[in-house]
Amino acid sequence: MKTKYFAPIILAVILGYLCASFALDEYHTNYKDIPNNIYYLQIGAYNNKDNIEKDLENITNKLIVKEDDKYYVYVGITTDYTNALKIRDLYKEKNVNLYIKDGYINNKDFILELEQYDILIKNSKTYEEVNSVLEAILATLEEVS
Repeated sequence: MKTKYFAPIILAVILGYLCASFALDEYHTNYKDIPNNIYYLQIGAYNNKDNIEKDLENITNKLIVKEDDKYYVYVGITTDYTNALKIRDLYKEKNVNLYIKDGYINNKDFILELEQYDILIKNSKTYEEVNSVLEAILATLEEVS
């Protein structure tokens, strides 16, 4: 009696494995270019570019991006939300408000490099150490853009 159930169970396991394998292959084929989640570290948004230099003269490394008739000022990017919070807190100690914005980048090479920078940020202790890593990130982003 037990042997009559053995063949259907083995067949069901094999079919389940084949279906899962097919679905996973389809996923990797069709969704390999899904953009990666990142966090932009934004200081502010300005209507006039001249106001940026006046308001942020003590911020040495920054990236200014014009979108929708506004100038957005970023000091860095990270793939790790914990790092984003750490950076925000370090800037807060310097009396600079930092906003964390979700975003996506569809460049695998840049994301891999950014993940390496995230390791450096995670191990950094001071504002100066983090700021030097952020400066390298912004330089890399300008090269990629």
